[in-house]
Amino acid sequence: MPKQKIDYNELNIGYEFPQASFHLDSATVSAYLKAVGESSTLYLNTGLVPPMAAIALAMAVLSRTISLPEGAIHVSQELELCHIITLKDTITSLAKVTKKLKSSKFHLLTIELHLHNQDNVEVLWGQTEFILPFLSGQ
Repeated sequence: MPKQKIDYNELNIGYEFPQASFHLDSATVSAYLKAVGESSTLYLNTGLVPPMAAIALAMAVLSRTISLPEGAIHVSQELELCHIITLKDTITSLAKVTKKLKSSKFHLLTIELHLHNQDNVEVLWGQTEFILPFLSGQ
């Protein structure tokens, strides 16, 4: 039975999403490189993982835990690569709400992500923001 997604209205600053772990195998990295049109063999021949592939997977995992309304817009993302990521790594994603602003026209939601490898070394830090439409009754 799938877990119920949390509605963004229930999120408060400091809310921590369930921790998630994943592994980027060569097939996943190849699919990512093809999707973004990357033709360099750097990642395929070295065992390195493109940082954006790791954050894309972390965002996909996060999207399965949060319910955003129709009309939500992903407006910005800030990333910092802290350590290389390889095909040998198992990544754990930690995410929490760091900002939630409401106005009469829209809401702004900021989520901070920390990705660590199996040795608990932070490999990537990120922050992502969404503008959410104001719905009557909120």
